[in-house]
Amino acid sequence: MVSLNREKTMYSQKGRTFIVERIRPSGKYGKAYGKCLVDGIPNDEYSEQYDSEIMDGEIPCARCGGWVLIDVPGVDMDKLFPYRPPKFVMKFGKYKGKTIREIYKQDPKYIFWLLDKDYYFRVDFDKLLNIPPNFPNRQSIIENEINRVFPKTKADDLITFGKYYGKSFREVFMEDPNYIEWFLRNNRTLELDLDSFVAMIKQNNADSNG
Repeated sequence: MVSLNREKTMYSQKGRTFIVERIRPSGKYGKAYGKCLVDGIPNDEYSEQYDSEIMDGEIPCARCGGWVLIDVPGVDMDKLFPYRPPKFVMKFGKYKGKTIREIYKQDPKYIFWLLDKDYYFRVDFDKLLNIPPNFPNRQSIIENEINRVFPKTKADDLITFGKYYGKSFREVFMEDPNYIEWFLRNNRTLELDLDSFVAMIKQNNADSNG
């Protein structure tokens, strides 16, 4: 199965997807044939819109959009696209010649960036993070690692933009609470540790009422 809506449709089965049953290579693109599904259910309405174009199940506009391979019946995708161990040596990119472990120690964000850009470049994070087999807290370890690599902004962190550059959010809140309230309502760029901001506001209210 392939999808025009990439990851959002790949797992949720929401939106329009296609089961490609066969392809006919021709020139740069070729043609694809199969069935249309809407929200995971076979749907002929899409095909009816293109009656004059469709012949024998042809998928219109198959040469455009972001098609993503999801599964090939009868093929073990883990063998086709294996999980790379930490000792795997990169054969491309700016870290060509280094192992995944070496890269992760130097620039862990690069590995996450690569995973996001290439769905089928998969890394064995259990081995990379030394997680024992069947470890019960595996998910929490991975989540903690993601938070370490991509730390959330906390109330005591320094502001790196605007008129209060160099001051902490807490310092600014004590001086200009309206600015922090505006920031919390309008922030679209920073991943925030909201618990720390809520605690800051509650503590300030408690101090004021005390």
